[in-house]
Amino acid sequence: MQNNFDYNVRSPQKEQKNMSELIHRADTYIAQRASMVDARFRHTYHAMPPVGWMNDPNGFCYAFGRYHVFFQFHPYDSVWGPMHWGHYASDDLIRWEWQGTALAPDTAYDADGCFSGSAIVKDGALYLMYTAVAGGKQTQALARSFDGVHFEKLGQVIAAPPDDCSAADFRDPYLFEREGTFYCLVGSKHCDGDGTVLLYRSEDLFGWDFVGKTWKDGRTKNGIYECPAFAALDGTDALFLSPQFMECDGIQHENIFSNLYMLGSLDLRSGIFLKESEAEIDGGSDFYAAQTLGLSDGRTVMTAWMQMWDRGFPTAAHGWAGALILPRELTVKNGKLYQAPVREIEKYRTNSYRYAEAIIDGELRLNGIEGNKIELSFELEPKTCARAGVKLYCGDGCETKISYDVAEKIAYIDRSRMGTFIKAASGEKDAVLRRTHIGMKNGRLHFRIFLDVSSCEVFLGGGEKTLTGNVYSPGKGIVFFSEGGTAHLFNVEKYDIAVSER
Repeated sequence: MQNNFDYNVRSPQKEQKNMSELIHRADTYIAQRASMVDARFRHTYHAMPPVGWMNDPNGFCYAFGRYHVFFQFHPYDSVWGPMHWGHYASDDLIRWEWQGTALAPDTAYDADGCFSGSAIVKDGALYLMYTAVAGGKQTQALARSFDGVHFEKLGQVIAAPPDDCSAADFRDPYLFEREGTFYCLVGSKHCDGDGTVLLYRSEDLFGWDFVGKTWKDGRTKNGIYECPAFAALDGTDALFLSPQFMECDGIQHENIFSNLYMLGSLDLRSGIFLKESEAEIDGGSDFYAAQTLGLSDGRTVMTAWMQMWDRGFPTAAHGWAGALILPRELTVKNGKLYQAPVREIEKYRTNSYRYAEAIIDGELRLNGIEGNKIELSFELEPKTCARAGVKLYCGDGCETKISYDVAEKIAYIDRSRMGTFIKAASGEKDAVLRRTHIGMKNGRLHFRIFLDVSSCEVFLGGGEKTLTGNVYSPGKGIVFFSEGGTAHLFNVEKYDIAVSER
């Protein structure tokens, strides 16, 4: 579907006179090569690169009457490389339209890459703050746009971290505003090797004062807390972090590059975050670098990279790699973060099938419950079984299993039979099995699952837990199953998700 985008270079009359040659080169290359990408695993309602490589979402914002998301982008190869910023815009957070290359490494201070960052609107202009990399040093730089498409670089604004932190690991600025003052979180590494998060303050986005160390706990094993983000949710402050090399804690943080949220309060005078609780944001295999956006209607929405570092990337051979999750609405209930797909996705539902109830004794297929671009929801009530759930992407001997173990109270996503090998990261037990603790409510567990050609996002218990993983299988069959006895299904609903050609 996204192969039908208009990836042509922006018209000359809309070009800034000072557009860099590197941006023009990238846009020209994209227009020429996007149609050549192998489309067999391309998503239909998830943002992904037109060609080449994507990782962290950047600058998730609302400006000039549209939603915007930028991302780490290497247009010329489907592996990580000299970082540019790609750019999509949307009217509804679902249909993303290509806007071209926003930033390229074309100055002396960012010659080795325009790394991750964020965005904020001030005085009618859209500002991007990003990590500029050159000569092994990372600094924070600023760019500005008056139309939301073309950006002028304004130079470095935070030239160095505190003396006890590494200038080689000083990245991913996240901007937010409170009571007319601008703040910025930056990930770094302390001189003792521990990851830390730094807080800065500014009145104008140009002059920044260091406030203090927001978080440091010694758990990143000589890595850093990458991609910090922040949101105020239901009267609670939420800090989002992507820790490198965090030690596995039971079944949490099984990915070498993990993700977590903390709930508590941020002291803006000291910079210290006072944590009350924490957990993984997503327990699946493919989730990293979350960013949040507060909407005018009061909702807070999150996006993230739907992939994982140091793994095999099956689509790299197809000319592209990486995608973003379906944006999620965030709420806090009883000290826990809850996630739900943005409600705008409901506009794209079609071809519905419903079953009030059914009994599973072994395996069960339901007429009309199939597909790989769908929304599927149901309540599962184990009766005499030890484990039950649903097999997705079934066909040609392949399947991906979503299951619930009654005794363990653990939900699983198992991609071991999806038919495509994924190389695990160094030090990672495997790349295919992930799990999360969750209890039933009134003897039932609610599942809401979104499939999009090569992705699976599972929302459990009304969004109390989520499991996200990419699935590279050709099949479209769906089979409910029980092991060791029977289970009951209630309120089964399936919709095709149809996003029009773009």
